[in-house]
Amino acid sequence: MSITIPKDFQTFVSRGVASGRFRSEEEAVGEGLNLLRDREQKLDALRGDIQAGLEQLDAGQSTILDINDIKRRGQQRLASLEKAD
Repeated sequence: MSITIPKDFQTFVSRGVASGRFRSEEEAVGEGLNLLRDREQKLDALRGDIQAGLEQLDAGQSTILDINDIKRRGQQRLASLEKAD
């Protein structure tokens, strides 16, 4: 397969190859595709988690959160970590 790197990325890729960051233009493109794939996988996982949460809400499986209790527990935890230092 042959690809053409868009002009607005050519300088970036060329600098990356010249600096030794990438061994070739192909490696630079491959790195970009790996990052894109990782991002898509994370988004898919997040969408799945959101869907599971929505299904739990629909099934009545939810808990009301008390923000003041959350803050208090967080402050206690932080204080105990500071004492440990």
